[in-house]
Amino acid sequence: MNAELLLYVGGLALLDMISPTLLGVTIYLMALGGKQFGLRLSVYLLTVLILYLFLGCALMLALELMQEIVVSIFHNKFVSWSIFIAGALLFTVSFWIKPSPRKNSLVRSPRSAGTAGLVMMGVTTFLLEAGTALPYFAAASLMTSRGLPWTQWLPLLIAYNVVMIMLPVLIYVLFIWIGASVQSSVEKLHRKLTEHSGSVLSWVMCIAGLILIFNVLDYL
Repeated sequence: MNAELLLYVGGLALLDMISPTLLGVTIYLMALGGKQFGLRLSVYLLTVLILYLFLGCALMLALELMQEIVVSIFHNKFVSWSIFIAGALLFTVSFWIKPSPRKNSLVRSPRSAGTAGLVMMGVTTFLLEAGTALPYFAAASLMTSRGLPWTQWLPLLIAYNVVMIMLPVLIYVLFIWIGASVQSSVEKLHRKLTEHSGSVLSWVMCIAGLILIFNVLDYL
């Protein structure tokens, strides 16, 4: 494992950390107040973390089994150029995506703030976002292409998921340190991210496009 790979995966994890959904649920739990905020947030984030970790492990194992097939496909000039063009299109289109304000969040507040309701909120977050988690898929692809053994990719995958949920954790720390006054700032941040979700998607597409381009350059 080299510094370049750590830099790529770390950058993707930081990009994945900017999630309006995670922020929205954090704000809701913060609004409930009380001493249960930390416990409720822990249950929710732990659910998201475990589900994403299972997804990541499944991706890594599937990609490892298919590694020889994928490498042989990459050696095909037509496939390599197709991937290169797809990456170039993602990179180009990313500059044309404009922010589009959204009035409503995709995830509604749970009816119950109990454990079951929080777990379901975590499951809902996972189901809504896992299918479009381009940075996560790109990180798994990078680790597979470098031929990392499970003793290296598993800790890296765990670290990725921990970084991904760090923003709500930092908000909780600030809430404990500063108090409820941090809530208005967090709500503004969430509102900005929601209104400029197109910008976040633009960055994701841009980085995913560059990764596709750099991964097939050797096969062109």
